[in-house]
Parts: sequence; C-alpha cells; structure tokens
Amino acid sequence: MKILLLSLILGLVWATEPQPDQDASQISGDWNTLYVASTNPEKTSENGTLKPYLRSITFENGKSKIIFTFFIKVNGKCRASSAEGRKIAPNVYEIDYSGKNEFHIDHVSKNSMIVYDINVDEEGKKSIITALNGKGKKAEEQDLKKFKELTRKKGIPEENIVNVIETDNCPTQ
Repeated sequence: MKILLLSLILGLVWATEPQPDQDASQISGDWNTLYVASTNPEKTSENGTLKPYLRSITFENGKSKIIFTFFIKVNGKCRASSAEGRKIAPNVYEIDYSGKNEFHIDHVSKNSMIVYDINVDEEGKKSIITALNGKGKKAEEQDLKKFKELTRKKGIPEENIVNVIETDNCPTQ
C-alpha cells in the first residue's frame, strides 16, 4: 500500500514539473498536418484560418525563434504562408498569426508531433486548437490515441476532429 501511495505522489509531482524542452533536431524538418480539432470548428473548417497544411518547421537563434511553412486554403485554392514565433517557455512559442497564439509542443516522437494552440483572434474570441502532425501522411494508432486524449483534455469534443490529410491537395513545398 505504501508503494502504491508513493507511486501516486511521485506521478503527481512529475506531472506538475515543467517538461524539458524538446530536442530541436526532432522537430526541425518536413511535416504534414494529419488531424486538427478546435473548440471553435469554424476555425478548422474548409477555408478556416487555423486549418493549416503544414510543410515544415525550422528554428533560428538557438531555438528562440520558430518558423512554420504551410498552406491555407482560400476558396478551395492553396495559398502558401508562413508564421514566426518566439520562445516564451520550454516548448511554448508566441506567434502572431490570425490573432495572438500561444503554441505548445505537447509530444514529439520519431514520426509524429502533437501540439495545441491557444488562439485569440482579432475580435477577442478565444479558441483552443489541437493538431497531430506527421512525418508521413498516415497517423500511427498510438499517436492518434494520444492526440484524441489531448483533444478531450482541452475540452474539445471528438466530433470536432477534422481529418486534414484527406483534403490535402496542396503542393509538397
């Protein structure tokens, strides 16, 4: 019983500790948006400003600056775009794009990256967006499961999940 209690306490302490900064070499490179979800589905619907077709992520200045290259669809046509952010905490970046964003890198593995973004648009409306990005064009089951868990944790109903890769006909770069 004492071991169980000790395990629970250590687990809670670890969960509240700040997580170490992700390795830039795992994050830098080519990525595809596989799934997105939002508390405001309008933002991640077709032609939504926060439904990116991600292509790459790079870092500058020793990870203090992050650069996203992606496409957004406008009236069904792919429009190249990019956004830059500055590091404000481990795995957290502040980005000006379609309002103010606080972008969090939640989980990175060899082939996937799970993130969430807190967006406050120009009208002051707050939206929380989650995304599963992949090195390829298919999500592994365990990554999709982690993405759905984060989505639920952020208060986003599962019916708000959008399979982005199904509509990704934008150029590869």
